[in-house]
Formats: sequence, C-alpha cells, structure tokens
Amino acid sequence: MASPLTVLDARRVSRRHFLGAAAGGAAGLSGILAAGRAPAIAQTRELTFLTIASFVPETDKELKRQFEEWGTKNKVKVRLDSIAHLQLQTKKAAEVQARSGHDLTALGPGLGDADLYYDYLVDLNDVAADVAPRNGGWLNPNDYLIRGKWKLLPWWLPPFPMAVRTDLLEQIGEKNPDTWEDWLRVGKKGKAIGHPFGTALGHSGDANVTLLSILWSYGGSYVAKDGRTITINSKETRQAMEFVKRLYTEAMDQEVLAWDDASNNRCLNAGKCIAIHNPISAYESAKKDKVLVPGTQREIADVIDHVNTPRGPVDRKTTSGFWCVGIWNFSKNVDLAKDFLRYHFQPDNLSRWVDAGHGFNMPFLTNLTKHPVYKSDKQYRFIPEVAKVSVPPSWPGLTTAASQQVWDLYIIPDMFAQHATGKMTADQAIAWAEKEMQEIYAGRKRRP
Repeated sequence: MASPLTVLDARRVSRRHFLGAAAGGAAGLSGILAAGRAPAIAQTRELTFLTIASFVPETDKELKRQFEEWGTKNKVKVRLDSIAHLQLQTKKAAEVQARSGHDLTALGPGLGDADLYYDYLVDLNDVAADVAPRNGGWLNPNDYLIRGKWKLLPWWLPPFPMAVRTDLLEQIGEKNPDTWEDWLRVGKKGKAIGHPFGTALGHSGDANVTLLSILWSYGGSYVAKDGRTITINSKETRQAMEFVKRLYTEAMDQEVLAWDDASNNRCLNAGKCIAIHNPISAYESAKKDKVLVPGTQREIADVIDHVNTPRGPVDRKTTSGFWCVGIWNFSKNVDLAKDFLRYHFQPDNLSRWVDAGHGFNMPFLTNLTKHPVYKSDKQYRFIPEVAKVSVPPSWPGLTTAASQQVWDLYIIPDMFAQHATGKMTADQAIAWAEKEMQEIYAGRKRRP
C-alpha cells in the first residue's frame, strides 16, 4: 500500500488539479464508496513491532508506553505484539516467507539472525551512528556488525550471574563460591540434604548459555576466530565434558534434562535448588509475589544472593541471549520505524526502560552500564561485571547464520548431555557434535 499523503502534501496540490479532481466528483465518490475504504489522504499510518514477552513484565509495559507515546506525538497508530521467545524463530521465518508482517522485529537470542535474514533487513548504519554518541558509545561495536554492516541494533541482554540460597550455604558450612569447581562441591553438599544445584541440560536457551560458559572457562570453543574452522574436538572440550558429567551425576537431579527456560526459576523459588545460573528474573518474581521459604514465614527473596558468573581453570566468560531489533525491508514504513528506534534509544527513554526492568535488560551501551538501578539493590551489583565478560554465542568466531543454527539446534547441550548421561563416551559425543557442526557450516544441514 502506498504511503498516505500528509496534510502538507495535500496543500501542495495545485488548484487546477483540485478542480480537475472535483469535476469527476460523483463518479470518484462512488468509486471510493464501492471500494469500501477512505481516500489515501485520510488513511491512518500504522507501525507494528514484534517482540518477545519479557520475564520481567514491567519491561514490556514501559516499551508499550513509549511506543504509544511516540505514536501519539507523530499521529501514527501503533501495535506492539509480544510473543513467547521460543515462538519467535517460527514467526520471523513465516513473515520472511510471506514478505509481509510487522515493520520492526526482535532478533535473537543470538546475533546470527541478522546474517540468516541479511537480504531482508534494512541497513541501520545511520541509526546506529545516531544512537551511539548519545549513550557513550556501543560496548563492543565490532561484535554487532554483520558482514561489515549494521543489519540490527543491539538492544539488550540479560546477564547471567549465579543465584544462590544463602541460608542453605550456611547450613552446609559454605560461603559464596567463585569457580565452577566450587559449585560442584557446593552442589554435592546441597544435593545430599535435598537441595541440588540446577542448570538446564536440555533444549533451552539457558542450557546453551551455561554449557558454553563452562566450555570457554576450560579453554575450549567450537569455532575458530575465522568463523569457519570447527574447533570442538580438543582436550579442553573433553575436560569441560568430564566436569559437566560430574556436575550432573553428583550435584543435580535428572529432571534438568527436560528443563525449559523457566524451570530453574521455579526450582529456586520452590525452595528446592540451592543455586541456579540465571538472570535476576527468579529473584524479581520471588520478591514481587512474596514467595516464602517452605515451612517458614521468611520470604525467599531475603535469602537469595547473586554472585559473579563462575570462573574456570582458564577463563571467566559467559554469553546470554543477545536480543536485537531490526526492520524488515519489505516494510512500507521504514522511515517511521527508524524514527521510533531513535526515540526509544534516547538516553532518557532507555534509562526508564532499564529502570522498569530492574536491571534485567542491560543495553549494549556504555552509559547504561552505570545506570543507578545497579546500585539500588545488592542483588544487582554483579550485573555490570557479568556484562563485561559476556561474549556472543559464537565466540571467538564471527557471528553467522551457521553459528545461530548451532544455537537453535542445541548442538552444545546435546553433546554435553549425551556424555553426562552415559549414552556416549566423550569421544563419541564430540565426534557427533563435530560432524553436526561441519554440516551446518558447510550449509548442508537444514534449520529447525
């Protein structure tokens, strides 16, 4: 549909053209009525935005408020559609297939979507250049370039600290751990008293995050810096896999194999798990709902603490859902979409949005790492520290459609789980993962 004329455009219509149009008045009016729509000059502009539902709902409310505020100021009808994050891949693919759908879309949880949909996304170099200086610059701008271009705007990530029950730590004679080996020891003690350590080992985003974190912390990786060479077959990977097998068998319950991204939140807030590797959403929901420690009148939020993402024998590194935003190039409202992004990324608006999320949603902008919210609660103190050691899921390789597929197909969780459960030896599981990754990077394996 062509863009409707603005009032200013209408005033520029000459008197001759106006009179000419009026001469066919009756016939023209009949045609309009028959078509059942108003003339273009009267049609309402509409901008639509597809995003994911946040685990901290106040974040979505603030985004909706800003979208509607922008719409009112610009006389644009707006529609924000929030869906479960696991539905986003299918929805985006359907819109690309139809060349129709929303104007703005969330991209993620990795950066590889922008490579996969490279030919269908608007270049955002101009918006990225406008946004950065107002907010102290991008944290790691080279991480976000896709084939050298800004095909997305990095939007937010939920940093992954470790959430731990301090009352249970005291009960087993432990203090806040710092390394993955510490967590194995604590998890074993916790499991012995009915409070195991919890992290997903199945098909979930949390499983991807935690197992990549452990792989990197032992010095391993799955793709080289060139973004092509598969590096999963290494002694470092084997060391990480042996550690995860011990963590699973000695410190966790079998149910973690079937966990989704909300399961660890539920385990912590039900009073079962001694600790989880997760953003602060579990704590926020426990605090909001005044969840009690089972059998007591004490709020469980009062005995939850958050500490830095664990260090391994080689490194302290993690990843997260790298959530971004893009504009489809089949949108009829590209300029409007860019204008809203500039509005949302204004420092004051981003600040309100971060505040609404209680630190859950950290933008990839330098000034926002110093937001007052991170000093407003002791539980937020490590969020900026975790963000500093958070890297894209493809690290140290380039972000590509192939790296996104490794994430989407849960190759890393499946490799670890097959060995942890005894279904495969370490060598067999690594050989399986290596073959899968080679097929993906060669373009021979279909996306899910």
